[in-house]
Amino acid sequence: MKYKLETGVSIFEIQQEPLGLWDLWVDNMPTLTFQTPEEAAKAVYNQQSGYTTWDLLEKHDAPKDLNGWRAIE
Repeated sequence: MKYKLETGVSIFEIQQEPLGLWDLWVDNMPTLTFQTPEEAAKAVYNQQSGYTTWDLLEKHDAPKDLNGWRAIE
């Protein structure tokens, strides 16, 4: 399972690692690792994604939780 969010700035993906943690990817590059996909989605919303271009934006269109992300099986 993974989750995908396409914004006007970047494409974010949250993918599960073999050990059960979740990696946040930005434009096909890994940034940070989280315990849950919900934590990763929250980091994108709170602009703590590890991707400076996104994290320094004054405004963004990311949802505050996974409800706005597309689940991909």
